[in-house]
Amino acid sequence: MRLVRVGAVTLMVGLLVAAFAAGGEAAASAKAPKATVDRVLLLSLPAVSWADLQAADVPHLEALLGTSAVADLVTRAAGRRTSASSGYATLGAGGRASAVNPLAGQAFEPNEPYGVTSAQAVFRQRTGLTVDRGLIHLGIDALERENEAGVYDPTLGAFGDELAAAHISRAVIANADGAQPVVDDDLSEYQRSAVGALMDHNGVVPGGEVGDELLMRDPGAPFGLRLDPDAVVRAFQRAWRPRSVVLVEASDLLRTDIYGAFASGDQLAALRSRALHDTDELVGRLLADVDFAHDAVLVVGPSASRSGSGLTIASVRAPGVPTGLLRSASSNRTGFVYVSDVAPTVLGMFGVATPSDMEGRTMQVRDQGTTPQQRTKFLVRANSEGVFRDARVATANNMLLVFAGLLGMGTIAMLRWQRRGAGVLRWAALAVLGILDASYLAGPLDFSKSSNVTVYWAFIVGVGMLIGLACLLAGRRWRSGPIIVALALVIVLHVGDLVTGAHLEFNSVFGYSATIGIRVAGEGNLTFAQLSASAILLAGLLVWRRPGRRTVWLVIGMLAVTLVVMAAPSWGGDFGAALAGAPGFALLAWLLLGRRVRIRTIVWLGVILVASGLAVGAIDLLRPTSKQTHIGRFFDQVSHDGFNGFFVVIRRKALENFGSFTSTRLVWLLVIGVALLVYLWWTRSTGVRGLLRDTLVFRQVLLALTLTAVLGYALNDSGIAIPALMVLVLECTAVYVVAAGLDQERRTPSTGSPGELVSSAAPAAGV
Repeated sequence: MRLVRVGAVTLMVGLLVAAFAAGGEAAASAKAPKATVDRVLLLSLPAVSWADLQAADVPHLEALLGTSAVADLVTRAAGRRTSASSGYATLGAGGRASAVNPLAGQAFEPNEPYGVTSAQAVFRQRTGLTVDRGLIHLGIDALERENEAGVYDPTLGAFGDELAAAHISRAVIANADGAQPVVDDDLSEYQRSAVGALMDHNGVVPGGEVGDELLMRDPGAPFGLRLDPDAVVRAFQRAWRPRSVVLVEASDLLRTDIYGAFASGDQLAALRSRALHDTDELVGRLLADVDFAHDAVLVVGPSASRSGSGLTIASVRAPGVPTGLLRSASSNRTGFVYVSDVAPTVLGMFGVATPSDMEGRTMQVRDQGTTPQQRTKFLVRANSEGVFRDARVATANNMLLVFAGLLGMGTIAMLRWQRRGAGVLRWAALAVLGILDASYLAGPLDFSKSSNVTVYWAFIVGVGMLIGLACLLAGRRWRSGPIIVALALVIVLHVGDLVTGAHLEFNSVFGYSATIGIRVAGEGNLTFAQLSASAILLAGLLVWRRPGRRTVWLVIGMLAVTLVVMAAPSWGGDFGAALAGAPGFALLAWLLLGRRVRIRTIVWLGVILVASGLAVGAIDLLRPTSKQTHIGRFFDQVSHDGFNGFFVVIRRKALENFGSFTSTRLVWLLVIGVALLVYLWWTRSTGVRGLLRDTLVFRQVLLALTLTAVLGYALNDSGIAIPALMVLVLECTAVYVVAAGLDQERRTPSTGSPGELVSSAAPAAGV
């Protein structure tokens, strides 16, 4: 019980210190924000990236963005790819929302015709509400049902409700309608989903225009339609009143993006160029009515282009907001914000606190000393690198499968060919671990500039092989030295990266990217798998080679540091690591100290799991709202919604975990690795069976590794990919140990059996 008491005291002291430090900040930030603006113009530029603007002639937008705080906008909502409808629904909810229902774009002015009747009559039939003015969304009930059946449980219309409660007027001006005489389930005649950004929970926006009066005929434009700039400006001037939020959509951009399904590549480029030019002219006219001393202008791209993945644009120009790069607690990385952050940011400008049911957080400004050109270059590069990385993930996964398979076949061949090639196999096992390291080292290098992808793969494989060779040389004086060096390198690489900002994680194939991922900071799930497996295996190898209490306490300290770095909100920010890693690490420490596993041990492991999660959550929750990560938001949601908020998250994770068996090829790493490990145990000549029988520490390591892998699968979104990567690290370690033992046996003949020989070199753990 001594270890439990020490751990409990440490946990309490840590919580008290964190509570004291964070409490002052939280108290300072608990006050409602002061109003800083009178009016807000939301300029929506769908399907536009910073690279698009950089290549276009858009002087008005260039002048606006050059004097604004800017960022890449992460558009992913409730699905992998975000449509404009889902983007606007997410903006309006302040959290991830889905809007794939065919009715998602069906918003109207009440007096518009709809079938044989009017939109007002249909809305009354569907909702029981009579609306005489403003805008109405005929699909509000369908969208509510769609999101209730989903996994994120957003509050549609939360943004509009908060603005209405604060007596701030709302208006939407948008119309991206267009249709072709074809049958296409994905193409609706009505494209007015922008209403979803400012509607209330009833699907009503009190002002604005979305009807055909905003359009003019143009045979050269997509679908033969384009915005009438005079009509848009008149509608804007009517809505631009004191204490108002007005969203104006550059609908020609969305219409052009949709039309890309019908146009050739060159024609689409020409249409996009014209749409950007027309949009810029419109923006210049709209800004003439903006008083930047009292008004704010936010530019957002609610969805990326259909023709490719990527990030869109975000900017804020408001009184008192300096130029620079934006970030939010949602992203926790400078230069990146989310669509869900738009609503909290606007509410803060009016002095309205962010409601608890909103997932997004207020945008803040960093890197104020940079120039507009530097900021644009950074944002363009981050997007291009993310797209480049995303296109390489499938190949990277296949590469791991090939290497794992070759490692397994090489091991079997070595055993059948009288142990020849054991030296090469040792290097190969180290090289596979080195390739994992090299994939992160490639992240900060701008390989997206090269049109030859072979250079990228040559770097990863070549550097991985060199790392394997370096480990062989560094540990050559000690038979287990090279694998110990390789595992230690994994830990040093990732722990060092996490405490310095997780730069290697970003846009690396086994890390994450902003272009398709939710996480853009801290530790990714696949990194957790590699880091936790390496820490457990390294601990076991060190105790195996240098048994004794001093070594045991050394490895316990290493496990503790690794866990803290992975879980701390300001470093790894990996809540799953706190939940999955703490029990696994604690179990290994308990066993290495010579304790036995009893019923009460299992109970204490459960207590540690819960306590570690509560500790990390409490520390993050006590931080200012503007700095809280998704961990604090989860605890805040549970505190307001009770078990309903808790079960929403559990249900989402369960669905994603079950789906991971078919969504990733990495599951085959698990199959290959387990099959090889069973073969090594079954084949007596490897000595594995004797090693496990005679060496207690290896059984302890396998137990702790299994617990961590199972919890890692159950508690993280990546599901089966986590134990699969952990098994790969275990496979490399096991192959190296077996090959090293057989290589030494071949060079130093012995009268004992192979199994006895290997185990005789492995003293039992001193526990």
